[in-house]
Amino acid sequence: MFELELASRVLSLCHENALSVSQLSSKMGGNHAKLIELARELQARGLLNRTREGRGRGRPRSLLRTSALGEQFVEEYDRLQSLRLHCNDNDIKKGIRQADLARRLVEQQVNPYARFQEVNELARNIARTAQTSRDS
Repeated sequence: MFELELASRVLSLCHENALSVSQLSSKMGGNHAKLIELARELQARGLLNRTREGRGRGRPRSLLRTSALGEQFVEEYDRLQSLRLHCNDNDIKKGIRQADLARRLVEQQVNPYARFQEVNELARNIARTAQTSRDS
């Protein structure tokens, strides 16, 4: 998994203008090799497009531009960043208990998601049976 904040910043900068990795590195002040690795990952995920620009002599320069999917990612990421989450002690205790239950299922080699689906199916069947009883 890549660092979301860094990825969002790269995508935002490449949305404004097509940038080379060197230009991106100077704007962000980051590690050049790390940015190359991140750009490759973003490109593999379809969030960033790479184009070649000929400059007359020498090797063509690679420019990075945010794809439509990348733009959507940045918009959603910014929206989620602005949300305020509220929780109390009971919410935290419930989350810890659920994580512990999931850990115990995994230890018993039971997929927690599959078990969740089974419980939901059971609940739907009970609701259908109750509805049928009321309708009769």
